[in-house]
Formats: sequence, structure tokens, C-alpha cells
Amino acid sequence: MTDTATAYRNVRARMAGVLADATAADLARTVPACPDWTVHDLVAHAVGIPEALAAGQFPSGDLQAWLDGLVEERRDVPVPELLDRWDALDAALDPILAGGGLLLADLLTHEHDLRGALDRPGARDAAEVAQVVPLALANLVGDLSAAGLAPLAVDSGVGRWVSGDGDPGCTLQVDPWEATRVLVSRRTADEIRATPCTGDLEPYLAVIAAHSPLPVASLGERDRA
Repeated sequence: MTDTATAYRNVRARMAGVLADATAADLARTVPACPDWTVHDLVAHAVGIPEALAAGQFPSGDLQAWLDGLVEERRDVPVPELLDRWDALDAALDPILAGGGLLLADLLTHEHDLRGALDRPGARDAAEVAQVVPLALANLVGDLSAAGLAPLAVDSGVGRWVSGDGDPGCTLQVDPWEATRVLVSRRTADEIRATPCTGDLEPYLAVIAAHSPLPVASLGERDRA
């Protein structure tokens, strides 16, 4: 498995490649997976978090207000400048990334949100996708425990991941990319219910939806290979 810092840089490089020929109209597009954002806002979010952490500006109080502020502060910064600033963060980011994978999981999620917004699907079988599956499962552990549920598992046929110790109460039988999109609330309730699995998926769907709201309408990603 690639170390977290290298994986993060790989995802960042792919996002920069997708943005390389983006027009002003592209940057003003709404991101279907994050309908309150434009593409520019998504980039501002992706850059703003590591910039703030590298500067020692950690969230306190309302996390969403902190995140919204990072986007607002960068609203007038051109995307090429944001990408240059992002590249300059590596030395400061490496120790942060070594401490956990939440930044990687968030970034890979937004890579595919970006691809959806610009109709540029790809990199679904990248090594970093499988690397994020256990991180996405780990992000749900507290909610699963609070709901009194047994662990949730993903079985892709070539890899298997479980959210905790013990026999899983539900196992999603999907490829790693689809698993990440389900686990980070990029599928509607009906789409999740249609996901191949063993066990009772319904209580796990409720946990995923409570952790992060599900889209009301399909993002249509499954139709764009």
C-alpha cells in the first residue's frame, strides 16, 4: 500500500490534471455531489483545509462554519494560484498525513465529485481508491457502535475490509470505487438499497444517511464509466 502522503499527492496530481484545461464556465459549474459548491469552491475547500492545518489553524467550535470560512476566504483566488499554493505545502503536510488518513479520504471523495461535475470520469481503479475503503469504514465506526450494529464490511472479490472486530452484520459486495461512493453518501437511498450485499442493509443505510445526507436524485455516475 502506498504511504498516505504519496497517495495524497497522487490524488492531488490527478485533480490538477482534470483542472488543467478547465474554462471559466467549467469553474462556475455546480458540483452535483456538493450542490452548494461550484467547481472553484471545491478546489478552494481542497486547498483550504491543508493550508489551514499547515498554518496551525485548527477548527474550534462549529466545524461546518470553519470549513465554509475556508472556501469563502479563497473565493476570489484564481484556481492556478490555488494549485500552486497547494503544491507548496508538501513539507508541512507530510507529518499531518502521517498521523491519519482523513485528509486522503476527503480528497479522493472530492476528486470524483470534481470528475462528475466536469464530466471527466476516470481513475476508478486507482490504488488510492482501495486505500480509502477502510478509511471510509473507520469513519462510520462510532455511528455504527452508537446504533448497536455489528461491523459493516466490503467484499470486492479481490479485497475485503471490515469496520471493526467481530462478524459483520452486513457485507457490501461491490468494487472499491463503488464502495467509497456508497460509504460517503454519494448514492441515493434507493441506490444503496439496490447495492449487492449479504445481511440486512437497511439499518446500515440509516447510519450512512445520518452521518452525511444522501443525495435526493442520482448523481448518474454509474452511467459514466
